[in-house]
Amino acid sequence: MLEPELSSNIEAVVDCVRLRWREARDRAKSARIELFAKTSIRSRATRDVDGSGVTFDHARESGIAVRVSRAGHDHSGFAAASGLSSDSVRWAVDTAFTLCAQATSSAPDPSDSIEPERWDLDPSVAVPDELTLTGGLTSRPNLQWVEAGTTTEVLIGAEGWLAARRRHRVWALGGGGSPKLVAQRGFAGWEELVDASDRAEFAPSPSDSIDLGLVALTRDAASSVVAALVDAFHGPASVPSGECGHGWEVSDEPVRPDGLVGGSFDDAGFPSLSRALAGEGLWQGKLGGPGTLRRNSFRDPPSEAPSNLFIPSGKAESVPAHVAVARRCRVLQLSHELWVLELDFDNFSNRRDWERRWVRVRPRALVAACASRLGHTKATANGPIVPGLLFEGLVTE
Repeated sequence: MLEPELSSNIEAVVDCVRLRWREARDRAKSARIELFAKTSIRSRATRDVDGSGVTFDHARESGIAVRVSRAGHDHSGFAAASGLSSDSVRWAVDTAFTLCAQATSSAPDPSDSIEPERWDLDPSVAVPDELTLTGGLTSRPNLQWVEAGTTTEVLIGAEGWLAARRRHRVWALGGGGSPKLVAQRGFAGWEELVDASDRAEFAPSPSDSIDLGLVALTRDAASSVVAALVDAFHGPASVPSGECGHGWEVSDEPVRPDGLVGGSFDDAGFPSLSRALAGEGLWQGKLGGPGTLRRNSFRDPPSEAPSNLFIPSGKAESVPAHVAVARRCRVLQLSHELWVLELDFDNFSNRRDWERRWVRVRPRALVAACASRLGHTKATANGPIVPGLLFEGLVTE
């Protein structure tokens, strides 16, 4: 169990992690040791199932992970454990030595110019208290729950340099006929975020039929498509592609004040930089290498992945007439060459507020069909920071 002061005081967290790194180094003897620690404090207000009241929960968590690199090995041993105790570190180091070395060993070289300490911290503010969260929830009948939390991550490299990051985030789930998850960086103004999510992003044109050749995706729907297309055409294993749709202009932006993740360094300690992936209808680059090593959890070794995918705002503020508007999209990747888009459409018919349809599409056809961008860019709960997207000529099979 994480001691209370460790989750709210970054200096205390750093002092604890430095001590654990020295213990790990002494135990590992001649091996190179990297230590990654994470702590979080979260408060959550949840509406009871029957709507009669609100339950408030407060949680503190911590965990630690090590990479052990030895001479003559191309990869590192890796292990992770809950807590920040000496016992947790000893177990993690011993386990990393005994397991097959399968984690990447990629880390700044001892000769690289790495500062002894790097700090990437959101301002020091308290997590919203019980009165604030429960009051905000009870005054919004369609809100199911709201959660606010602070996460602190500390990385100490094999040479002893330190990189520390702190992030504040809010998450909320709206209820009603179409539940919607929203999130933002920072605590200020979370009520406005929730209220804005209740307003329609686009005004779809009522119709008794639908033409899947012209589909507009709201930000939430577009975010899942953006993540899938970047993985397919700009991921570490992708190959350079040809032409893209004119609306496909995307970059990876680790350092953004509205980004839910990322920062000035990646999760292996390399400096982070913006990377242009596509623009002006052309493929421009892909992710990979130093600056793109991320961890989904402290229990995962770092691997190449995007941080904050960003697409600039569009010129159009409204949806063209007779365009089908999808407010949700789930990408089912049946193979490298065939995907299925599970789409929830707004105002699909006069009988229902929405209807679900499945569209078979080839990934290359999908990225080529991204014709334009709609409305303002905004961070989504899935991570990508995107506007709405308009796709033309989607081919069903």
